[in-house]
Amino acid sequence: MTELLHIENVTVRFDGLVALHNVDLAVEAGTVLGVIGPNGAGKTTLFNVVCGFIRPRRGTIRWCGTELRDHQPHALAGLGIARTLQGLGLFPGLSVLDNVLVGAGRLARPGPLSTLLGLRGDGRAQAISAADLLGDPRLHQAYLGANRDEVPR
Repeated sequence: MTELLHIENVTVRFDGLVALHNVDLAVEAGTVLGVIGPNGAGKTTLFNVVCGFIRPRRGTIRWCGTELRDHQPHALAGLGIARTLQGLGLFPGLSVLDNVLVGAGRLARPGPLSTLLGLRGDGRAQAISAADLLGDPRLHQAYLGANRDEVPR
């Protein structure tokens, strides 16, 4: 399989506190990985390093073979690196697609420039087209709570 994420010798310190010390991790495509440990073990710090919110003091992080040195979180999200929090706040009566669009609503509003240029602000139609290209019919199904863990994927 192809290695997506490779973390090598990553160390993070907050003043005198060592949050991560020489962490090594490799994640292959198609795998689901759980990171477990007690409070204060560095789980959140590890996720924040991978997502670009915290810079490690040393070590390397590679995504699909490319080193992520000075990438900002929004640039990493564009590469497909993102995280979700435990409290998703989903709307049970909406489809998975519509739940995602609720959060994206702020981005779908047309601004003055797009209005002047006559660009469409219909994010739902664009999202439906993208979902159809993915070929996953679950995106159009109503979220009923059973597939809550599938929404972030």
